[in-house]
Amino acid sequence: MPEPVVEATLGALGAPSAAEQRVSPDVERLLVRPPRTFAQWAERNIAAFK
Repeated sequence: MPEPVVEATLGALGAPSAAEQRVSPDVERLLVRPPRTFAQWAERNIAAFK
């Protein structure tokens, strides 16, 4: 995705809420890795959108 699209999407999503921040440790424990941001996911999957 073009950077302006990613930035606009992240801007629309806003900062994580208190509830989202509380579940973050559970995500890491269940996935056995730290959670990724949307930008990290998009960078990893960019080829699928070309």
